[in-house]
Amino acid sequence: MGSALAKQTKTRLKVWGTSRAVRIPKRICEDLGITDDSILIMEEGSDHRGPYLTLRPAESEYRSFSDAPFQSMDELFHGYEGSYVPHEADWGDDVGSEVIA
Repeated sequence: MGSALAKQTKTRLKVWGTSRAVRIPKRICEDLGITDDSILIMEEGSDHRGPYLTLRPAESEYRSFSDAPFQSMDELFHGYEGSYVPHEADWGDDVGSEVIA
């Protein structure tokens, strides 16, 4: 990603109930970071080459930190099996207005 050059892949439109479906190859899903049940934005349009259809991953539903749901430290680190041991950092002697008496 990040390149201005688009990669093209051929696929085939198939019948799915009363709708039509396009299969997206696994490699493309991995490249774009989309998974089963990902929300995609579909856009149709027309330009000098004719009609077109684009699919893009939807933006994250959380636009800022304050929009994201609260997660406890236990939830954030669930399943973590590393060896990190918390420690107090020594920032040196107090100086200036942060000196605590």
